Amino acid sequence: MLKLLTLLLFILMGFNLMAQNKTTVKGIVADSSSKAPVEFATVAIVNAKDTSLISYTLTDKNGVFKLSGIPVEKPTKLIISYVGYTTFRRLLDLKKEVIKDFGTVLLSGHNLEEVVIKGERSPVVIKKDTIEFNTEAFKTRPNAVVEELLRKLPGVQVNVDGSILVNGKSISKLLIDGKEFFGNDPKVATKNLDADIVDKIQVYDDRENDPDHLVSETQVAKIINLKMKSKIKKSTLGKIYGGGGSRDRYEAAGILSNFRDTLQISLIGLANNLNKTGFSSQDLYSMGGFDRSGGSQFYDGTFGGRGYGGMENVAAGGFNINNNYGKKLKLNLVYFYTHTERIYNGQNYNEQFLPDTKLVSFSQNNSNNKNDKHAISGLIEWVPDTINRIRYEPKFNFGSDNNLNSNFGNSSNTAFPKLIETAFDSRYNANNTSFSHNFNYYHRLKKKGESLNITHFAQLNNNGGDKFSLYNIVSYTADVKSERQDRYEDSWRKSSTVDLSLTYNYPIIMEKLILEMNAYSKYSSNKDQLSILERNPLTASYDILQVSLSNDLQRNIFTQNIRPQVLYKINKNYSIRLGVKAELNDVKNIFHYGYDDINQKFYNFFPSMRFDGPSLSFSYDERLELPSISQLQPIVREYNSLYKTTGNPDLVPSRVRNLNFNLYKYNHSKQINFNIYSGLNFSNNVVIQQTLLSSAGVNTTTYVNRNGSANGYMGANFGKQLKKSQKWQVGFNTNLNLNLNKRPFILNADEGFENSFYTTLGENISFNYNELLSINARYNFTKQMTRYKDVNFNNVNTYSHTIGSDFSLRWPKKIILDANYSYNYNPQIAEGFPRSSHLLNLALSLQMLKKDRGQLKISVYDLFDQNISVSRYAYNNAVNISDREILKRYFLVTYQYKLNIFKGK
Repeated sequence: MLKLLTLLLFILMGFNLMAQNKTTVKGIVADSSSKAPVEFATVAIVNAKDTSLISYTLTDKNGVFKLSGIPVEKPTKLIISYVGYTTFRRLLDLKKEVIKDFGTVLLSGHNLEEVVIKGERSPVVIKKDTIEFNTEAFKTRPNAVVEELLRKLPGVQVNVDGSILVNGKSISKLLIDGKEFFGNDPKVATKNLDADIVDKIQVYDDRENDPDHLVSETQVAKIINLKMKSKIKKSTLGKIYGGGGSRDRYEAAGILSNFRDTLQISLIGLANNLNKTGFSSQDLYSMGGFDRSGGSQFYDGTFGGRGYGGMENVAAGGFNINNNYGKKLKLNLVYFYTHTERIYNGQNYNEQFLPDTKLVSFSQNNSNNKNDKHAISGLIEWVPDTINRIRYEPKFNFGSDNNLNSNFGNSSNTAFPKLIETAFDSRYNANNTSFSHNFNYYHRLKKKGESLNITHFAQLNNNGGDKFSLYNIVSYTADVKSERQDRYEDSWRKSSTVDLSLTYNYPIIMEKLILEMNAYSKYSSNKDQLSILERNPLTASYDILQVSLSNDLQRNIFTQNIRPQVLYKINKNYSIRLGVKAELNDVKNIFHYGYDDINQKFYNFFPSMRFDGPSLSFSYDERLELPSISQLQPIVREYNSLYKTTGNPDLVPSRVRNLNFNLYKYNHSKQINFNIYSGLNFSNNVVIQQTLLSSAGVNTTTYVNRNGSANGYMGANFGKQLKKSQKWQVGFNTNLNLNLNKRPFILNADEGFENSFYTTLGENISFNYNELLSINARYNFTKQMTRYKDVNFNNVNTYSHTIGSDFSLRWPKKIILDANYSYNYNPQIAEGFPRSSHLLNLALSLQMLKKDRGQLKISVYDLFDQNISVSRYAYNNAVNISDREILKRYFLVTYQYKLNIFKGK
């Protein structure tokens, strides 16, 4: 203990000595002519020898700046810059504990390009709506990746999940030299690209779909553009890794990208049974350039690894080609094949409270789903001049599904401890194809602010399959009959959608009053054919057609609307939009099988309004939602002795009214962001199920319209960064979210409203020291409340706690220790289900070879073998608990090699 106290004493003395060797620099920045304060001027203290950044800040609205903790033992320089002014530079002669006050620093304006002193550039420069960081001022360790560089930039926050915020706003894209090289999701593009090949980092508003700058800043996300050094123009990037471990776990993958000026070719292959794509999403984008065509291959399951739980095996491969012909023409082609096999094992427990009894059911579910998918997508973008832009995106997918499913269940009530037993087995094989394309043409007209935008979209889907199923019901009560069903289903679904949108903007009063006209036309056709045949015991063939369960449905919808809208700019910072949409919906519902068709026409006017300010927005709009054709079909469907449903041809569409509010603030000098947001939907004539549920579990439903449905959300977020020094970086983030849902329901003789509230409170604290030590701690509290109105039902509360931390230590040299821990506690979970779990993941990595290109990693997932997937929710006076088997503890040894070859200068 004495040794420990002595060590702590020396550490405190060291910090005290360090503090004594530091001082403070402050002052005011103003315009030399008007003497008005200059807000958002960049004030930086750099090392006088190599201009590496020591500390920085931005001036506040009064032009004031203050930088503390500046070292006095090394030569330093003060640099103050702002676009339109001559940069102020001054060598500093600092003394211990003596505040250096510059008083008022006057910046003089200039109209010429700023003269840059060779070897010395301002660390941060603001050019109108663009913030530009010079990477030479932000020193990183050798072999550091872009994510580590971004963590050092002022106002930039890299969260634990890899998402990026700039000045508190989310990032929509990460580009290379202005090109969509990494796709549309920035959080998947920063972990594998070396920081030393980046020259500048630019941050600006994402106005790709708003070339006329008519969208409020509160709605516009940010873009990060990496300006690369010349050596990236000709390079080869890639990596390959493989590993094996306990419980037969394995992974192997390789990705290689070759760059030649504007041409990029990427190859990828992977295989694993670890419930992931084989590459992290960062790998797929940062080195593969996938999704450049604007598609969603990763998120729609093209690469596998959807993360829905269960056990998953993946084997996949493909290629990606990007090529730019000058600055006017951009081409992209992607092909990917994926084979996935998902195994799900789970159980479900349900308590349904009825006036005369409590109905309890339990079921076990097992499934094995195999999927093969071929995905092809492309992009052609042509920008011939400054007034025209054409973008065309085609996509084509085809594949097959093979599914095996089984379910075993039983139920009981207060009178019958053994009520019903069920067993279900099925085998399903299907083939599916889909094609879509998206065409956009933008033309800027002669008058300033006048433009024309044409968009065309088309999608075709074709799915067909065969299903064999065997269903047994064993009843121990006279209220339900026992039965055995042996059935064959032949299904075919085809859908097509075509739409055309035309938007014309005309400035009535230049930069003050703008007319926005939009005309939209859409045609969609959906066909659903289903033949269900019962096995004939006399012929041993499936030749008994179940007419009431079979379908031959077709719905054709022709939608036309026109929306005139006026944008009035009250002043530079505030604007209001007022509009109304006149819409016609012509709906044809064709049922076949001898049932009368239902043809409907709906004429509606939908008003809209939006108010925007420099940091807030408020909007209102309306829309129509149609009931599904199966809900309208006038037929009684008796699936078995436990479940029967009846359609209702008298259903009418529901009208939805939507309100949204957003308040956003960011303080540059203090690096504080604050955001409040909310939304609320009101629906009239919403379609709900009217349910009749017997004490034996017999469920009979139909569909009716009811008023009073509403759902909404509200949230607040507060973030603070302490990043005035490159070595020490601390961040705090607090968030509160509330979701509510008011839903009318009818259960037996009870009719009322179910009010569900879902609240989460979270706190995140991040700490980073010189890229050596990184700690991220988090706590989340979640509470779900279900309340009933107009009925005497029990209230249900469910809450959970989650505490976690991520730890990374890069010491000693070449060694990386990573740890991830989380504790989950769900006290309301019923007996027989796990209520809490400790999840600990550990990894020890040894970097080797030149530039640390090789890496040997030993890891363990779920060290305590406690990973669980349990959920609890309430509905219609029932409480449901489900548990699903997920990936459990395994040990893994993996070797990785990164390839970076640069042939440029």
